[in-house]
Amino acid sequence: MRLIKQNMDDAAATEAMRGGAIGALKYCTVALFVGGVLQATWPRFAAIRPPQKGWLMVAAFLGGFGNGSDTTFTNFERRDREMQIRIAEQKRHDILYGSEEERRKVSATNATAASSLSSSSQAA
Repeated sequence: MRLIKQNMDDAAATEAMRGGAIGALKYCTVALFVGGVLQATWPRFAAIRPPQKGWLMVAAFLGGFGNGSDTTFTNFERRDREMQIRIAEQKRHDILYGSEEERRKVSATNATAASSLSSSSQAA
């Protein structure tokens, strides 16, 4: 789906960046935990130099950011599309059956007409 309005585009970008930051935080947390466990238990991992371990963290950060932003952006578009469909269905319903406001006016008019009819029949 294509976002048309500039404010919707900005909102989508903001949501994607927020989701990316959350995803990066999650993936980096898991990578730090796994790295700590491997550092303590596996001598071959302990022998790896710190810059290479840093690159593993960068890879986890990028993977988490990409996954989180894509998931959040997809969910944002899905919510936006559901809202558009709901509005279109409501318009269709209002065309076929009248809006809630029109139904209130008709019922108020009918109630006024009925009360004036009953009062005129009682007077006769």
